[in-house]
Amino acid sequence: MNVVQSTWRQLVRRRLWPVALLLVAALAAVPVLLSRDAETPLGPANPVPVTSEADDSIAEPIVAKVTAEDRTKRRRVLGARKDPFAPAPVKSAKSEKPKDATPQENGDEADKPAEEPADGSTGGSGGGGEPPVVTEPVPAKKYYEAGTVIVRFGEAADGEELDRMALDKLEPLPDDAFPLLVYMGLTKDGKKARFLVDASIEADGDGDCKPHPSSCETILLAAGETEFLDVIDPEAEEDAEEDERILASFQLDVVDIKRAGDDDVK
Repeated sequence: MNVVQSTWRQLVRRRLWPVALLLVAALAAVPVLLSRDAETPLGPANPVPVTSEADDSIAEPIVAKVTAEDRTKRRRVLGARKDPFAPAPVKSAKSEKPKDATPQENGDEADKPAEEPADGSTGGSGGGGEPPVVTEPVPAKKYYEAGTVIVRFGEAADGEELDRMALDKLEPLPDDAFPLLVYMGLTKDGKKARFLVDASIEADGDGDCKPHPSSCETILLAAGETEFLDVIDPEAEEDAEEDERILASFQLDVVDIKRAGDDDVK
């Protein structure tokens, strides 16, 4: 009892005794309320009576069962009956022309000319047609600078064809390593080509030697003229045979001289 008395005194001092009384009353009321709830039935107090006068349309099913009489009736559908598992028909690439089409209705197609094949053939189905003619491409026209000289040059041997070449100003013959002739350009009137001759050359032909035929330092050649050039061995004696004196022989033909105003001069 000392514990109860001390607890009660503390509640009184702290003015909490009303709360303690309420808690004690609540603890006493809980068992009473639980015993009353157990006595009451769990079902509804006022159950709704079920009447047989309810609407019968609600009880009817939405989907009606098919009878034997309904199966004997013929169903009418649009179009032909199709098998859902059959493969789809393949469409042809070309649509057939209607048989009752008149030339007036297809006037555009009738007026069109027949297309020719791209390879130039006549399009005949038989193999007797002529083969297409293959034409070679026309080479582009070549242009030269004014003052260019077209020549043929090479060793003067029987039956050998001379090399054809175009010479520009200050270009040597036959090459830079063995320059027997050097093209120096055209004369003032533009009718002749001027060539500088090496000291080892003896010239003979249609050209004009300058300053003198005995000392030919420069040769003047017009189109269509030819000059023969002999390379002399400087160590050979003057009265020696030609085979011993002449080391090589060359031929120079001036084919054409390109002057300003010509069609192929740019």
